[in-house]
Amino acid sequence: MPGIPLASARPPFLLTIDVGTSSMRALVYDSACKLIDSNHFSSRTQVSLQTDLSGAAWFDPELLFASLTSVIDACVNNLGSKAKEVVGVAFDTFASSLVGLDEKFTPLTPVFTYADTRCSPQARALRMLHKDGASHQRTGCMIHSSYHPALLSWRKETNLEGFKKVRHWWSFGSLITQRLLGNPAVSLSLASWTGLLHRQLLEWDREWLSELGIYDEQLAPLADFSPALRTLQPMWEERWPALANAGWFLPISDGAAANIGSGCFHDSAVALTIGTTAAMRMVPAVIPHAVPLGLWNYRVDGKRPLLGGALTEGGNVHEWLNRILQLPPREECEKHLLSAGPGQHGLSFLPFLSGERAPGWRDDATAAVAGLRLGTSSLDLLQAGLEAVAFRLALIYKRLEPLVRPGRQILASGGFLQSPAWVKIIANVLGKEITPCLEPEATSRGLAWLALEALGLLDPSNPPPVETGPGVTPDMESHKQYQEALAAQEGLYRKLLG
Repeated sequence: MPGIPLASARPPFLLTIDVGTSSMRALVYDSACKLIDSNHFSSRTQVSLQTDLSGAAWFDPELLFASLTSVIDACVNNLGSKAKEVVGVAFDTFASSLVGLDEKFTPLTPVFTYADTRCSPQARALRMLHKDGASHQRTGCMIHSSYHPALLSWRKETNLEGFKKVRHWWSFGSLITQRLLGNPAVSLSLASWTGLLHRQLLEWDREWLSELGIYDEQLAPLADFSPALRTLQPMWEERWPALANAGWFLPISDGAAANIGSGCFHDSAVALTIGTTAAMRMVPAVIPHAVPLGLWNYRVDGKRPLLGGALTEGGNVHEWLNRILQLPPREECEKHLLSAGPGQHGLSFLPFLSGERAPGWRDDATAAVAGLRLGTSSLDLLQAGLEAVAFRLALIYKRLEPLVRPGRQILASGGFLQSPAWVKIIANVLGKEITPCLEPEATSRGLAWLALEALGLLDPSNPPPVETGPGVTPDMESHKQYQEALAAQEGLYRKLLG
């Protein structure tokens, strides 16, 4: 049973809602930041991301919002009389969403996601105009199809009349809070993921707004995660009377929440997350004067910057290889990976099945494998694919390392922990010990952590401990051999992508 029994939980409680690209989930935490029996007191529903060969990746805003209210309905119903002990409701959403609305806050567009690549031509054109890197240093974001400058430029170029009709350009998080709370403010966390927030001034970037032909009032007002809002609208008070007196928090990014929930809430640890995609992130003691090339500088909240890089590749590479190659059973794959020598297959693999984010940010990149022979096996390709993802993470860590204090932990979370062999590969590639975070739901735990702190129920100087497993130490001889394979991957990258 994931989580503690309700009878053992320490009230008051926190309700967390995770708005993902594949599902919507509501989970409950107690005042010690412990997940409460998710088999009985959580709710989940699938959501449908609409995609096609044009690169589209969007949601119907009405269906997405209906899914959100339905998981709250179910979770409140599951809690019964205990729902009255919920003192805070916190949300995270997939980052870098964008929806256009009219003056009455009615959606005029779908909810575009970071995965929508139809604006790749506009991203390339903008990169040509902004070669000096000034935009990256102002906003903390590279120019890429996953950020709003390219999305807005695409909408303007391809649908000018529709672009002119839009009164508001918001994240989906602002649509949530406008409807539930009558307040469309966007958290600094979600705003920092748009590519339009000035990372030092913490205001909308004037230069981008001027270039894109939009103005402040079209974007949501900026606000911090804390304090909680207590303006639940009457129709929702009637629907959820038990939550009428709770504090409601502005949605933050799923990545920021995952960082906090895995125990990386200050500069003592680096978070490594691999689910469908992958990321390495840290909360530096101060906002960096300069953002390392290829990395981003986002926000958890007003007092916590977030520095790191994210990949489009991760568990999706493993899933794709399994689907295409019909790999042997998991146990056989693990046995092979644990016994195989570093790069013994002789392959170089660029794992860009969905374009590239960090560190090169080539949204036009595609996957490639060099070195195939008649004797190459499906297990060779699996090993090469998992090593390839590890190499991309190593390039991120190389850029983070100058800001990393000696002895800093690398705390790992996500589905890849189910493969001890992959964890060992990454430890060997990085040459660093990897400590697994065993918290069952790092993202929702991070939401609960931040809400408890904001409500004065958690002391950040004495936080609840994170459950971890034994550290996975690197084999330094393997690390040395992997540097040659990493160099070969970088050479293939230069040949194919420049």
